[in-house]
Amino acid sequence: MVATRQSHQHDKAGDFFSRVESLGLSQEKISLLNKAQQLCQACDNSERQNTAIEMVEILVELNLDADSLATAYLTPYYLNDVVSIDAVEEHLGNHVAVLLTGVSQMATISTLAHQGNGTVQVDNIRRMLLAMVEDVRAVVIKLAEQVCHLRNVKDAAEEERVIAAKETADIFAPLANRLGIGQLKWELEDLAFRYLHPDIYKNIAKQLDDKRLAREAYMADMVEQVKQRLHEAGIKAEVYGRPKHIYSIYKKMAKKNYEFDQLFDIRAMRIVVERLQDCYGALGIVHTNWRHLNKEFDDYVATPKQNGYQSIHTVVFGPEGKTVEIQIRTHDMHQDAELGVAAHWMYKEGALPGRGSGYEQKISWLRKLLQWQEEVVDGSDLAQELKNQVVEDRVYVFTPRGDIFDLPLGATPLDFAY
Repeated sequence: MVATRQSHQHDKAGDFFSRVESLGLSQEKISLLNKAQQLCQACDNSERQNTAIEMVEILVELNLDADSLATAYLTPYYLNDVVSIDAVEEHLGNHVAVLLTGVSQMATISTLAHQGNGTVQVDNIRRMLLAMVEDVRAVVIKLAEQVCHLRNVKDAAEEERVIAAKETADIFAPLANRLGIGQLKWELEDLAFRYLHPDIYKNIAKQLDDKRLAREAYMADMVEQVKQRLHEAGIKAEVYGRPKHIYSIYKKMAKKNYEFDQLFDIRAMRIVVERLQDCYGALGIVHTNWRHLNKEFDDYVATPKQNGYQSIHTVVFGPEGKTVEIQIRTHDMHQDAELGVAAHWMYKEGALPGRGSGYEQKISWLRKLLQWQEEVVDGSDLAQELKNQVVEDRVYVFTPRGDIFDLPLGATPLDFAY
């Protein structure tokens, strides 16, 4: 019986090592992950370990550091009371223990999303989530945990799926949007939408899939044509088709009252150039070779969006008269759009306009979140910056009904009452 258990643990350890090895990590990251795995090995199970490694895989794509990866691995164990903070601090150090505490704090506050006063309450929870952690990396780890949670509840009872989807739509997808983590935002939104509106989701997914092969072949040909024209003009560029996300398709259909076949941007590509002037050079090439749709043209390079987003958007008529959306941006603009833009919750999510604008400015520095390891040697510096710019001049008040009120430092009971 003991031999069987040891063999089972050995198999799980082997799976751990093979999956970690496939990630191409530095020796520092592998070493700390090994320590995390050893701490949890005695009380491991395959489902928990799979979630732990899945979280690590997500954060590797976001280029997070060794402490963050180890914390991510430990999160499913700690949230299920399998390991203690004292043990984590002893085996992996104080930095990992503090990060893990921050993630667990966020897990406890997310349940408040279903209480209190609607939109204003949800926005205060979002602010609270940022203010209550000592290290903003904990926010990213929690987002990765939420992605894994949504993936794993697909076979759970409907009530559990709906609860997970609602807190994602209310809290975590907007939070990912705020931090500019596009790849997490899209998956959180799509999975939440799938669970909350399964029939609409399946209908859009079916329409996308019905013509997928033909659409992919069409776009491959269009991409090659654009590449050739840009090459002939001496413009260096990356040109590729880009996927459309189901929730974004639904939002556009609802906003414009369109049917699926009426959308102009089901076929979409991106042109990424080296210099600012090449954006307009590429635009000229595109508009010279393909007729464009005036009403679908937007120059967010000359006039950036309120959240700092920059790209040129145009829709052209490609072969067979089919519409193709084209985004044109520089490499720097692309990096900002995909990883660095701290988009406004209020602006992007369509909540109460103008409310909380001072707060938006106070944490605009979050756009550098995913570059922190290149700019900050000591993670505690970033934690202190978070405390200085967000926490020091705000007070968060909980009411007996579960509401959260955001007040300036020094606010009195009269301020709270009125």
